[in-house]
Order: sequence, then structure tokens, then C-alpha cells
Amino acid sequence: MSPSTHLRASLWSLAGFLAMGMWLEAMLGLRVSSVVDDALRREFLRLGHAHGGLLALVNVGLGWALERLGTPSGWAARVRVAAWSGALIVGLGFVGGGVWHGPTDPGPLVLLVPAGALMLVASLVAVAILRCPSGGSPDQASNNPS
Repeated sequence: MSPSTHLRASLWSLAGFLAMGMWLEAMLGLRVSSVVDDALRREFLRLGHAHGGLLALVNVGLGWALERLGTPSGWAARVRVAAWSGALIVGLGFVGGGVWHGPTDPGPLVLLVPAGALMLVASLVAVAILRCPSGGSPDQASNNPS
């Protein structure tokens, strides 16, 4: 995944989860019974909206950090895919767990949430520990055309 694709995908994800929050507020304001009367659904839709939006912002920051810290390009491409996928999986796992659920427990899609969270945490740790390939400062590495 290229840096611009990562940034665009993160911004689209942010827009989607924020739009979902607006939709959710409208459903609550209009007292739509499928949302208002189902506490588990309402809670998990809120969790999905909040986590999805926040983790999309984390991806925007991660994209900046990858460039600023001069993460090696092979690692950076893998980190971008894992971080963005992990954030999307967390948000959609919560949403899916709330939409399709049993009487007292969230649906099986909520089981995706820990996997997505681990992908995102691993991505952040990888960026934090990887060093510039040239051994110099990130500014020197970004000026190197290789």
C-alpha cells in the first residue's frame, strides 16, 4: 500500500465511521425502535462508530510517522496494510457484533475485534522500533532517492 493510498483509505474510513455516528444519532433522535429498544445493538453500534473513527485517525498519524521516521519501505508497506486492516476490522467487528446478535451476547463478528487490535498494536510497535536504513536521521533518509 502506497503512502497516498494509506492516507486516502484512512480518510475514507474516518468519513464513513463519522457518517455512521451521524446516522446513529439520527436513529436515536427519531426514536427508531430497532436501535432505541435494543440496548446491546445500540451499545455495539456506538462502540463501532467510536473505535472506527478514532483508529482511522490513528492511521493518519501512523502514515505521518512512517514518513517522518524513515521506516524502511518494505516494512512500511506491510505496516500500512496491517494497521489500516486492523483498524477497519475493529470498527466493523463491533458493528457486526451489534447488528447480528443473540438475546444477551454480541454476535460472532465481535470476535474479530481482538485480532484487529493486535494487528494495529503490532504495526505501531514495528514503526516505533524500526530504524532508518542509513543509520542517519530520518531527514537524511528521506532525501536519499534510493
